[in-house]
Amino acid sequence: MTRGVLVGRAPAPGEVRDAYDAVVVGSGVGGLTTAVCLARQGRRVAVFEQHYTAGGYTHAYRRRGWEWDVGIHYVGQLAPREPVRVLSDYLTGGALRWAPLGDPYDEYRLGGEVYRAPVGFAAYQARLIARFPAERSGIEELFRLVARCRATLPALALGRLSGPVARRLAGLLRSAAVPPEALRPAREVVAGLVRDERLRQAVLTPSVLLLADSSSRLPFFLVAVLFEHFRTGAWYPVGGSAAIARAMVDPVRAAGGEVFVRTPVDRIELDGTRATGVVLADGTRVRAPVVVSAAGAHHTYRTLLPRRPARDARAADPARGMREGFPFVLLFLGFDGDPRELGLPPYNLMVTDGDCDAFFDGTGGHTSGFFLSFSSAKDPTWTARYPGRSTGEILAYVDPALFAPFHGSRWHDRDPAYLALKAELTERLLDRLYVHLPRTRGRVAYHELGTPLTAEHFTRWPGGSLYGLAKDVAAFGDGTRPGLADGLRPRTEFEGLYLSGQDVLAGGFLGAATGGLLAAHEALDRPGRTRLWRSLLKHALRPAT
Repeated sequence: MTRGVLVGRAPAPGEVRDAYDAVVVGSGVGGLTTAVCLARQGRRVAVFEQHYTAGGYTHAYRRRGWEWDVGIHYVGQLAPREPVRVLSDYLTGGALRWAPLGDPYDEYRLGGEVYRAPVGFAAYQARLIARFPAERSGIEELFRLVARCRATLPALALGRLSGPVARRLAGLLRSAAVPPEALRPAREVVAGLVRDERLRQAVLTPSVLLLADSSSRLPFFLVAVLFEHFRTGAWYPVGGSAAIARAMVDPVRAAGGEVFVRTPVDRIELDGTRATGVVLADGTRVRAPVVVSAAGAHHTYRTLLPRRPARDARAADPARGMREGFPFVLLFLGFDGDPRELGLPPYNLMVTDGDCDAFFDGTGGHTSGFFLSFSSAKDPTWTARYPGRSTGEILAYVDPALFAPFHGSRWHDRDPAYLALKAELTERLLDRLYVHLPRTRGRVAYHELGTPLTAEHFTRWPGGSLYGLAKDVAAFGDGTRPGLADGLRPRTEFEGLYLSGQDVLAGGFLGAATGGLLAAHEALDRPGRTRLWRSLLKHALRPAT
């Protein structure tokens, strides 16, 4: 018997306590990371999630006998003692298991040319040099620069913390170990290293499709982060992506807390400049000296907090002026047949017409290239759980204007034109599926398209972005001028109120978990912080198994 994909539970009438040690709004990776870190220091934490299941973009759902992930397609840095492995083992007590995807972990089909991403920098570099021998020196310099950018994300993370010691360390690390190219646009940096446009596309396409922005706006260090993140390979959670949140609920409960679903928060309560708790949608008041919002910066400042005078608009809304990330559509596919029979790969496929930036630069139509992932081919428990069936997802980013006419409509009560648009996009994505994986033709027994309105309904992020606010050069700064995101720190201007999740630092699983860790650090007292980091260090130093 397998455990269900639903994580957390709705509260019984009157069950929600009047007071907790901490309240977390939102149960994505960021919110759950903060909750577990606080719970492991003895805090009784209530996590409130408006959706029917916890996990945010790590949740899974079932329909008509199939099961799909909605966001997790693979995660890196899970080899022994690597950062994500250390954090995963700490958060779940080692209960969360990960299966390696093998070698390669990605395949790119760019305008008819096929590239595969091998495990290891040496293999990756050698493969590119074999294909582009005239670019050897540029490729070697590219990988040297990627290695030199390793300290960029830690330096930026330290810089998000309060306190003179953290700020000074961040400044020293940034000046000593962060090259100036790290914060420059990725396209500009790569163009300065290699001349062949096909090679540039091979280097930049994964970052553009995974990070959802043009390489003219993405800082180069994020390209380097992805190379480093998957340097030792990629992994998938055993049992499906719902296993992530499921493994993180137990530590919260062990400390006397709970992860409540179907429990939306109406507002955060303030007493002057101090957060004192939250009010749920049903009117229940919950007091807590620590309130953590993992619901996105825009939703926090524009919906959950009371409106303030606009004398200082930037102070009233630190996310003001920042771009929202690109919205997306996600086609969920249910196949008759097992993954091997259908030829579904465990690695991901990324497909473009040869120009990964065209859509994001506004010159390439209404949809981007697309990303195909087949969780049924990645999870070693799949065939035992769903014999004779397979699932997969196709993701493509879309022009925000495409769904703008339908904003404000209600879920399950949309305009017929909205349904027609969904049908058109579905047909287009299915056509591409059959071109690239012809053995799936005639085997799609069920499909369902999620749109930006679907994502906005379930996540409350304006526009339905996959990564919240855009993580671009304007957000991070160019090394000489401050970035727009500098004011989005885990410690807010309100005493007792903290931000967690992707908007704090970076997008994706790693970014959300890091944002959650930073929020927990800020919310804990000095002894709690010491215990937190000591425990993480012990996990990092223990013998590899």
